Amino acid sequence: FPANRWAMPGNRQPRVRSGNEPRPAPTMEPEGRGAWAHSRAALDRLEKLLRCSRCTHILREPVCLGGCEHIFCSNCVSDCIGTGCPVCYTPAWIQDVKINRQLDSMIQLCSKLRNLVHGDKLSGVKACLQRKACEQEEKYEIPEGPQRSRLNKEQLLPKLFDGCYFYLGGTFKHHPKDNLIKLVAAAGGQVLSRKPKPDSDVTQTINTVAYHARPDSDQRFCTQYIIYEDLSNHRSERVRQGKVWMAPSSWFIDCVMSFELLPLDS
Repeated sequence: FPANRWAMPGNRQPRVRSGNEPRPAPTMEPEGRGAWAHSRAALDRLEKLLRCSRCTHILREPVCLGGCEHIFCSNCVSDCIGTGCPVCYTPAWIQDVKINRQLDSMIQLCSKLRNLVHGDKLSGVKACLQRKACEQEEKYEIPEGPQRSRLNKEQLLPKLFDGCYFYLGGTFKHHPKDNLIKLVAAAGGQVLSRKPKPDSDVTQTINTVAYHARPDSDQRFCTQYIIYEDLSNHRSERVRQGKVWMAPSSWFIDCVMSFELLPLDS
C-alpha cells in the first residue's frame, strides 16, 4: 500500500468516530452543595423510614410486638403489652416483644451521620475536607452529653455515678444485665449483690453523696438505686425512701447518654 494511503489532506489528524470520543471531565459543583446536599437528602429519606408507628418521631429503643410488623419506641408500647398493637390491634404479649438491635444500631449511626452533615457547628469532617487540614475537635463536638463527659474528665472531677450503688432486680431482656453492669463500673458506680432495704438503719446511715445529683434536689441524698426493666413483667413495689429509690433501666441509659444524673418522676 502507498505510504500516504491513510494520510489526511493538509496533515489534519483523523477524526475519532462518534461513540468513541472520550467523555468530558465532570463539572465540579460549588463547595457546600453537591455531595453534601445529596447526603443530607438521602439521610432525610432514610430517617422517614425510621419513625415510630405511634408517636411518628425517630425510633428510640425500637421494639416489635411479634405478631405484626409495626415498629415502636419501647416507651410507646409499654401500655399495650397484654392488649394489642395500637395500629393493627394484633394481640401482643410480653413474651412476643422483641428488641430490634440491628435497627437500633442503624438509628444510632444515622444520628451520628446527621451530626456530621447538618449545620455549621457540627460539620467538623466537612471543615477538615474543605481546608485539607485537621480542625480543632472541640469546635465541632456533639454538645450536651459527650461535651459534659469530656469536660468532666479534663477537670478531673468524679465520674458520673460516683457515690451511687445499683441493684439490678428482675429479668433484663431489653438492656442486658451484663451491659448494665459494665456501664455502672465504667461510670464509677458500684453494683449491689443484695437488694437494699429502705427501712434498714445500715442502709440509711451510709455516708456517701451522689456528686452529680442536682444540688437543689432531694435526689442528692439518694445513693442506692433499685433498677428494673421497663418492659419486663417484673414489678416490685415502688420504693422511694431516703437513700433508696427505684428507677427504670431506661432512666439509667438516659443518664449515661446525657452524662447527667437525671431527676426521677415522683
